[in-house]
Amino acid sequence: MSRRRKESPSPARAASAAASRTWSPLLSLALGAFAIGCTEFVVVGLLPQISVDLGVPEGAVGQLVTLNAVAVALGAPLLGAAMARYAGRPVLVASLLVFGAAHAVAAAAPTFAVLLATRLVTGACFGLYLAVGFGAAARLAAPGARARALAVFQGGITTATALGSPLGMLLERGSDGTEGWRLPFLAIAVLSGLAALAVLLAVPGLAPLRDQSLRERFAVLARKPVALGITAVAVFWAGTFCAFTYLLPLLREEAGLEGLSVVGVLLLAGVLGVAGNAVGGRGADRAPGATLVAAVAAALAGLVLLFATASFAVAAVAVVGLWQLAAWSFVPAVQARIYELGGDAGDAAVSFSVAAFNAGIVLGAGLGGIALETAGLAGVGLSASVLTGLALVLTVLLVRFRPGEGPHA
Repeated sequence: MSRRRKESPSPARAASAAASRTWSPLLSLALGAFAIGCTEFVVVGLLPQISVDLGVPEGAVGQLVTLNAVAVALGAPLLGAAMARYAGRPVLVASLLVFGAAHAVAAAAPTFAVLLATRLVTGACFGLYLAVGFGAAARLAAPGARARALAVFQGGITTATALGSPLGMLLERGSDGTEGWRLPFLAIAVLSGLAALAVLLAVPGLAPLRDQSLRERFAVLARKPVALGITAVAVFWAGTFCAFTYLLPLLREEAGLEGLSVVGVLLLAGVLGVAGNAVGGRGADRAPGATLVAAVAAALAGLVLLFATASFAVAAVAVVGLWQLAAWSFVPAVQARIYELGGDAGDAAVSFSVAAFNAGIVLGAGLGGIALETAGLAGVGLSASVLTGLALVLTVLLVRFRPGEGPHA
């Protein structure tokens, strides 16, 4: 009587199964990142409607964007530290559920004060989800594919950048009356609930990190390579948003683009940002230092060319695409680098880099506004280019560090 031998899976099948176990959790995390990312960009297209409906000046309504960014910058390191003692998956699910509930409240907000208060909650949950999510993605990554895993997670945010504002505007325009802005907030609440379910079902249990006091958590900033990386992030993103915040006036006043043409350029920038995110992740796994430096150098070149060729519509559109491709390539590459340089405190280091990105948004938009008032659009271009040039210097210094070592030749 012959004995049937149990067949072992082929190497190809085993690799496919391993990839599935990695990609399913990462895509679920990315869906959550898309849900929370939408809140930052949907609001930008709804400011006039909120202003009319709630009877608040549009300039004041703009504080919804600023307050959210500040709450993210504070929430990422502080809440990340407070939640480090708990398992990763419950924290991720809870942050999405609270985030969604706050958007449901925002959708029904009777006054601007209530709407403003919800932004503190959503921003804090945004920061917490990113801080824990980046760490989870790094821990779930296959060997040699950490930057790609971080790029998948970051891809949710990048896709929200591309689609958030246009989708929000379409939902708002599909409603009658000035209260149409409430529907996008409700849609984000529903999307957050679905993302929470996906994370619950797909993301494996992640053991809690070593319980650390806030003081121990902040100690990672004393590591020179980490501090340098976080500074580079803040300066680079400040330069990016110094220009991006005022991209619409540049396209209208200099390139002569209006209406759907402007929307098309923003969509193109978003799509190339998504592509850049993927390029940066793949490149950083193969050649981390070269990818980082090339991304910042290309972004600097794109900025200089953008403001030099802004009066030529076709050239300006092409350069916007190059600039956004390069800028978003920087994100997964630098996150992987900071996580690596953080060593045993990689999760804490990444939480501070999340804060640095949002600090850069606030700083860049503020400096861009000052430059616009004092020197016009040319001043914005000069300020953005100087900041990005400084970021290039910091990035070159950053790639000269190895984990646990000083700079090397």
